[in-house]
Amino acid sequence: MTDRDTLLALAERVEGLSNPNRDIDRDLAPLVFIRVVDEGHPLGTCYYDEQHHGVPLPAFTASIDAAKTLVPKGWHVGMLTECDEGDSPGCCLTQNEEPCRHAVGRGADMALSLVAASLRARAGGL
Repeated sequence: MTDRDTLLALAERVEGLSNPNRDIDRDLAPLVFIRVVDEGHPLGTCYYDEQHHGVPLPAFTASIDAAKTLVPKGWHVGMLTECDEGDSPGCCLTQNEEPCRHAVGRGADMALSLVAASLRARAGGL
């Protein structure tokens, strides 16, 4: 799930959310090297890290701390703010000290904005 079109489509889905979404969290897991495996009955879906240890699924769309793990290496949060009344929260990622124009995300809350911006940065910025 690293091709540009897939990442941008997922960013748009995240920006359209009004609440956290565990299905999207599951889709995001491979970006931080978490393998999603359906073990079947009775275990169901399990998640494994790079060392093959079982791990909990991060709540990327609910937690700013989890969402930060999606920020690509070499990028940093240039701005994470609640905007003026009527606007949704926004996040801007940048690779340098330039004004925040490299990867922008908007969402119903800060975590969703950060996830969307991270996906756009991974897609090559926008």
